[in-house]
Amino acid sequence: MNPCLKYLKPFKKQLILGPIFKLIEAIFELIIPMIMAFIIDKGLISDASGKIIGGNEKYILTMGAIIVGLGVLGLCSSLVCQFFASRASQGYGTVLRNELFSHINQLSFQELDQLGSANLITIMTADIDQLQTAVAMFIRLVIRAPFLVLGSLVMAFIINVKVALIFVFIIPLIGLILWLIMKHSAKRYPVVQKKLDEISKITSENLSGARVIKSFVKQENEISRFNKATQFYHDEAVKIAKITSWLNPLTFACINLAILAVLYFGAIQINVGSLTQGNVIALVNYLNQILLALIVVSNLVVIFTKAKTSLDRCNQLFNLKSSIKENPNTSFNFDFKQPLIEFKNVSFKYPLSDNEAISNISFTIQPNEIVGIIGGTGSGKSTIIQLIERFYEVSQGEILFYGINIKNIPIEQLRNQISLVFQKSTLFKGTLRSNLKMKNQKVSDQELMNALAFACADEFVNLYPDQLDHLVEENGKNFSGGQKQRICIARAILNPCQLLILDDATSALDYLTDLKVRQNLQKLKNKPAIFIASQRTTTIKDANQIIVIDNGTIVGIGKHQELLQNCPIYQEIYHSQQKGGETH
Repeated sequence: MNPCLKYLKPFKKQLILGPIFKLIEAIFELIIPMIMAFIIDKGLISDASGKIIGGNEKYILTMGAIIVGLGVLGLCSSLVCQFFASRASQGYGTVLRNELFSHINQLSFQELDQLGSANLITIMTADIDQLQTAVAMFIRLVIRAPFLVLGSLVMAFIINVKVALIFVFIIPLIGLILWLIMKHSAKRYPVVQKKLDEISKITSENLSGARVIKSFVKQENEISRFNKATQFYHDEAVKIAKITSWLNPLTFACINLAILAVLYFGAIQINVGSLTQGNVIALVNYLNQILLALIVVSNLVVIFTKAKTSLDRCNQLFNLKSSIKENPNTSFNFDFKQPLIEFKNVSFKYPLSDNEAISNISFTIQPNEIVGIIGGTGSGKSTIIQLIERFYEVSQGEILFYGINIKNIPIEQLRNQISLVFQKSTLFKGTLRSNLKMKNQKVSDQELMNALAFACADEFVNLYPDQLDHLVEENGKNFSGGQKQRICIARAILNPCQLLILDDATSALDYLTDLKVRQNLQKLKNKPAIFIASQRTTTIKDANQIIVIDNGTIVGIGKHQELLQNCPIYQEIYHSQQKGGETH
């Protein structure tokens, strides 16, 4: 079954009852012209020349009351249908959006890298809104519009077969006009939607990179790039508008010609006594109903064409499966005599990349050990860390956790044993308390303050009158880079874990604060192993072992003094930093 459409199942009642009530309204709408015909033919009295000289007031009032009653009943039916349409469309959008969000969170970094955040946001907002509109229009109009066309045709034949032949001719003619116009315009809607995605991406890039753009004085370039995208969007939209602008003139011209034909041939039928004046008025009303119904159909084609594009995009996301497969087996016999983490000839290549990010990597991390890894930008440090957390799957080799391949360990269980502070500090809108409790909801306020003290963050948190209740803005923009890093370190150590990973997590700290934080981390009660990725030799020089990585391969492993003697890459990094003024 279609991955997106299956979420309509909870709304079967609305999908069935909504069109039924709309059908009832359409039936009342078809009856009203006949009642008007009765009023004209039976309620009004005219002389031989056709001049109205009187009327049956009681009959007119009775028929008028029936019309009002049918109108009220039709309105009630329409309101009920509208209620069902709103419940179904909004409910469907809510369910679909929740399921898509859940599915996105199950994907690995590999799939998220392929999709891109701008594309995901567009799917979660604009595409789902388009599908909601399609569901609402399906309930409200898909049954009603065709029924009015067919119903008007049937009523025309009931009134007079000869004049009804005009309907038989005009309906296919208008249908052909609609089909030709929609055929040429519908193919352009996906192009317009894709260009709208590009405009959204450019806007997102400019908002997130505003400081970079301004610092390089590239505003004019970005304005030009945005103008080109919007101009293309404008040109395509204008082309569609030019095509669809023919819709109303052509259809109204056809209907008006049909009305003239009905009046002409109707007059002939009136003269021979096979048609009445009221019947002619009814036939004209039915022609107008057909016109309005067919215009509704054309609008539905536009809506469903856009919805089809959105549906395909959502289905593609649902059909995208995580490259990381979990082993349902949850029973393990960890060998605690084995290293905490062991890399065995691990190689990894990012998707769509021809070169390996890391190649033939082997090392171990023992329990309670401090291990440092150092290398230049792009050398593979962060890649190794992400493989430990199993954000990506290794291309070759294996990673063991206490002797068990991490592929066989449930991801949640594995990640609960690891606390990671990312290279980019991320805080969420809320309070300091809500951010610190992300990993462990059970910690007390005293434990939160202790963690902040370990991370040397208490020195600025204590200055806030509301302390733990201090507001955190979106992305933590009301904190400096160093403050955010210390808060993130505090958040990580609140989770009792076997391994604490710091991915260049103290890069924004001064050297003294960096030293204090590292000293405090060695005093944690649960004594986790600490894996530190850094570009500073001062940050890792006291580690039990230091791994030196260059271009994705290990070029040295040992202690600080050992590497200074026998590892040229480490010597180069160390001496360059000494010349820059660092101390050790």
